[in-house]
Amino acid sequence: MVSLVRLILLIFCCVFFSSYGIAQQDSAMVKTMPDSLAKSDSSFLAVMAWARDIQDRHPFFKINERPAYPAYTKKRAAPGKELYFYLLLGMLFLFAIIKSAFEKYFSDLIKLFFRRSLKQRQLKKQLAQNSLPALLFNIFFVVTFGFYAAFAIQKTTPTNPFPFWQLLLCTTGAIGSIYIIKYLILKSIGWIFKTVTLVEDYIFLIFLVNKILAVFLLPLTIFITLTNEESSTIGWTLSWILISAFILYRYFAAVSLVRKEKGLNLFNFILYIAAFEVLPTIVLYKGIEALLK
Repeated sequence: MVSLVRLILLIFCCVFFSSYGIAQQDSAMVKTMPDSLAKSDSSFLAVMAWARDIQDRHPFFKINERPAYPAYTKKRAAPGKELYFYLLLGMLFLFAIIKSAFEKYFSDLIKLFFRRSLKQRQLKKQLAQNSLPALLFNIFFVVTFGFYAAFAIQKTTPTNPFPFWQLLLCTTGAIGSIYIIKYLILKSIGWIFKTVTLVEDYIFLIFLVNKILAVFLLPLTIFITLTNEESSTIGWTLSWILISAFILYRYFAAVSLVRKEKGLNLFNFILYIAAFEVLPTIVLYKGIEALLK
């Protein structure tokens, strides 16, 4: 109750002294009124001119000046992220359609990758026979990783002359072409050296890892794209760790496949990785770097 009374007294004092100051300023203006205008009571125009002169010189009512808008009402040219938002929304919509249409395939894919089921061979055969969901998930990986690569290129090269949609088309086409060429080369190697079973298992392993990587990479890509610079740094770090972990997992799983095949040497498999895994990535990176320069 005491604090309320103090608040009322404080408001009253502020209003009283502010009105007193305004009255003092107005009285000073009245004293500067010309004598000719003060004596001519019948001159309406002179009184209006005197009133307008007071308004023009008043410190609070600056009628002749432009209105000053508050800082929070000013429009700021914020960098637009509408294109990123709609593209990511389309990717989420694509994933939702594929997962809803092939829910059993997706659950078997998760079980096989994390080895939560004892029927590994049976699940593998079922997944290998479902060509349509496998193709759709592979397309989802190409689009997701292409978006991630295009956004990374745009952020690391500020002098990039190409818009984002052109970068997205280039990265998506490049990643898709690389995996199609790799698939054809591996099929040819399996047919030439009569290791069809091993090559098919390795191809299945590659695309299995890619599908699961796309599922985990999509939320990180959304976080990186739609947040500020400080928060996106955490997302970039997590995405690099995730991609590195998946690549190492694929290589270790491929080495275990090679060891099961007695006719193959581990050294030859390492040469294959250097020729068909590391070298195309380096060539692609150098090509994109030369194109952007």
